[in-house]
This record gives sequence, structure tokens and C-alpha cells, in this order.
Amino acid sequence: MEILIEHFDGKYPSFNVSLASKPGVEPFLQIKGCRIVDGQKGPFISYPARKDEKSGKYWNHVWGSEKFNAAVLEKAMEGQRAKPGRNDDDSIPF
Repeated sequence: MEILIEHFDGKYPSFNVSLASKPGVEPFLQIKGCRIVDGQKGPFISYPARKDEKSGKYWNHVWGSEKFNAAVLEKAMEGQRAKPGRNDDDSIPF
């Protein structure tokens, strides 16, 4: 299986995850609007979700296994580092 990541910049940088059976083949599944979130246990993939207005609870539209999420996170972070014009000094807050 081939995992493809397409990054988007904006107010909340996000990316799409596409799955294909092999490289160069049209993807058979695409998940739009994923984000990398820094949680208490480290970064994780936040898939699209909807908030229940009554309870305030979020309901995910997508679920991924630990292995799949780790593979997506690795590819997404590689893509962030490989962006043209990106300079690691850009993240320094002073």
C-alpha cells in the first residue's frame, strides 16, 4: 500500500491522506482535513471530526490503527520538513 500526503497551509495547516494499492496508481481512498496535534504523549494525527453541540464531545469521522497512524504521522512530518523554502530557524520564537 502507498500512503501519499498533500499539505495545505492556512490558519490551521492541514493535509490530505491518500491510499493507493501501489506507487503511481490512482488512490482508492482519500481522507481530507487531517492535522498533526502536539498532545501530552507527543504528536498524533487528528482526523476530521464533528462536535456534538449538546455534549461538547467530538465524534471522529475516521479511525486508524496505531501502525497506520504512525506511518501517516511519519510521512506527514517528512513532508513538513521537506517543504521548499522552509527554514528550521523559522520556528524560533525570538
